Amino acid sequence: MAKCLGQTTVSKYVRQVTDALVTPSILNYFIKFPATLEQRNIIKNKFYTKFGIPGVIGCIDGSHFHIFTPKRDIEHLFYCRKHFYSLNVQMICDSECRIISVNAKYGGATHDAFIWENSQANRYIQDINKNNEQVWFLGDSGYPQRPWMMTPIPDAAEGTPEAKYNTIHGKARVVIENTFGRLKNRWRCLCKDRTLHYTPERCATIIMACSVLHNLAIDFMVPDPEEDVIDSLELGISAVSSEEPLRDHGSRDDLIRGRTLRQILVDRINRLHIVNN
Repeated sequence: MAKCLGQTTVSKYVRQVTDALVTPSILNYFIKFPATLEQRNIIKNKFYTKFGIPGVIGCIDGSHFHIFTPKRDIEHLFYCRKHFYSLNVQMICDSECRIISVNAKYGGATHDAFIWENSQANRYIQDINKNNEQVWFLGDSGYPQRPWMMTPIPDAAEGTPEAKYNTIHGKARVVIENTFGRLKNRWRCLCKDRTLHYTPERCATIIMACSVLHNLAIDFMVPDPEEDVIDSLELGISAVSSEEPLRDHGSRDDLIRGRTLRQILVDRINRLHIVNN
C-alpha cells in the first residue's frame, strides 16, 4: 500500500474508517454493558466456572497508550508518572476478553481511581446494586473497595482464606491484562514503541475503533497474532498495578459495606474450596 498510496491519502482513509467505527450506532452495538439479568448471569457463570469466584460481571483496569507530545498548554494533562505522554484508557472486559466498556477521555496524568469514580461504568453498576442485584467488578489495589468493586486484601497472611481469595482474585483479574495485551498485539499502532502521532482526541478515536475491531475479531473467531512476536513490556502491559492507591474520598458507609461484602465473598470462596477438595 505504501508504494501505491501517499501518506496523506492513507491518513484520510484511516480517519474515515475510524470515525465510522466510533459512531454511536456502531460503537454502542459492539461495546456495551450486559443490559439484562440474563446477560449478566451468563457472564457471572463463565467467571465462576473458569475461576471459582461468584458475582463477577467484569474486570477493570487502566492502561497507558503512548501518544505524541501534545500542545504545550495541555501537555501536563498527558504526562504520566512513567515519564511519557499517554492516554490512560479504562477498559472493562468479560471472562472471554471481550471489551464491555472503554473510556479513552483522560490523559496519562489522571489516576485510575479518578477515571473510575467519574465513569458511566461506576454509575451503571451502582444502579444494578441499588436494585438488590449483588454483582461486582474486579479491580486491583489502585481502586477503592466498594460493594460493587472487589479489590485484593492487603497483607493477607499466607495460608489464610484471605490469601486464597487474593489468589483467585488475581487469576480472574488477569483477563483484563490479557485483553490489553491482545488488543495491542493485534493493532500494533497501539504498542509502546509505535507512538500515535496524532492529537489526543484523534488517538482516543483510534483506540476506540481498534476496540470495536477487537470485539469483532472475537465474534468471528479470528486467531490472535503470534503471541511471542512482541513481549508484554514492549506492548506496554504490566501485570502489577503501577498506580498508587488514591486517597479514598468516597462514602465511609460504602467502604464499610464493601469490606463486609468482600469478607462474605472470602468466606464463600473458602467454603467452596473446602467442598471441592
